Amino acid sequence: MDYKGYTIDQIKSLLDYDPDQGLFTSKISGKELVGRDFSYREKNSKVVTKFWLARVAMMFIIDDYLKEEDRVVYKDGDIYNLKSENLSVVPYKEVYQNKTNNPTNYYLETEHEHVYVGSLNKLFVVRRGPEQAIYRTYDKSEAVAVKDRWLESGKMLHENDQFVPKWYAKLLKEQQSEEKM
Repeated sequence: MDYKGYTIDQIKSLLDYDPDQGLFTSKISGKELVGRDFSYREKNSKVVTKFWLARVAMMFIIDDYLKEEDRVVYKDGDIYNLKSENLSVVPYKEVYQNKTNNPTNYYLETEHEHVYVGSLNKLFVVRRGPEQAIYRTYDKSEAVAVKDRWLESGKMLHENDQFVPKWYAKLLKEQQSEEKM
């Protein structure tokens, strides 16, 4: 077996790992590695190989190769903490199952027309149509006030609205000045 075309012994000839400190040192430059990966290019070659340090650390710890479907996870959530007690190997399905099973945030209608609230984030959204938000806030009364003002203006955005971009307000002013001429 190998990891990206390199055996564990070949990688050990490139990198030194301290499992208690979670630090990698390059045996080539003698410098401590900072970051999550290590890029290596052999002499007289244009091919650069990128080693993920968490994966290399686990291979050094267990002194065996990881399966392609195995993933290294960080127990404390810190992706830069490569100490041996912080790393764990789990199957791919276990890591990504949580991501696909996360609940989705749906926007639900409120008692006010054009005002919706997020089912998870509780964000109030004033909408012109089903997909066209014109204002977002966590304050329901503010959302209702913006909706009322928007309806009073004839469902049009105008330059006095605080929720329009400056470029749009400028465009509206230009259009109004042209209409007056």
